[in-house]
Amino acid sequence: MAQDKETREKLIESAKAEFMEKGYNKASLRSICAKAGVTTGALYFFFEDKADLFKAIVGNAVDGLFEIMLAHFDEDEDIVAGTDADDMDDYIDDHSEVAQLLIHHIYSNYDAAILVLTKSQGSEYENIVDKIVDVTESKSIEMMGKITAKTGKNKKLNKYMLHLIIHIVVDSFVQLVIHEPDEKKALKSIKKVFRMTMQNWTDTVLD
Repeated sequence: MAQDKETREKLIESAKAEFMEKGYNKASLRSICAKAGVTTGALYFFFEDKADLFKAIVGNAVDGLFEIMLAHFDEDEDIVAGTDADDMDDYIDDHSEVAQLLIHHIYSNYDAAILVLTKSQGSEYENIVDKIVDVTESKSIEMMGKITAKTGKNKKLNKYMLHLIIHIVVDSFVQLVIHEPDEKKALKSIKKVFRMTMQNWTDTVLD
């Protein structure tokens, strides 16, 4: 068992280096095995294929990111449900807490984040940014519907502006992760992005 664990870890580290150097599409299982000092048969004992190997490296990090996002949306729903209609306009969440959770998670899994954002073309994760935008947009539309229903104000959601603002936030995360390796600096910057986008949020996305 200890030997199996060691072999699997060698394959993971070798694969991580191969994916980082060549990207998912051009990565070679033979090269990964050679660098790990094992046969291809040994690789297939642990992983079904290249996709399964890549998922073993980045899957937990991606799943954890969505768990944080969805938990935040659930908390927002609870806050809206517990806020009086008259106080709804005064409710402004600067999102500093979720920003810290997201940044810490990403930078705790920094190699996986870089792989997903820059080296995942051809894998199931190549459109991960679009998926993050889609989930955020869907949840935000639900949230804005509940807010407008509770306040009773006859305003229409401007989905284009909502989509634009969400892209600003998500793209800011992407650029920070790719270009800023320091977690503290990244957190400071993303908090500014949230502060900028959350101010007058309802006025911006409601017509």
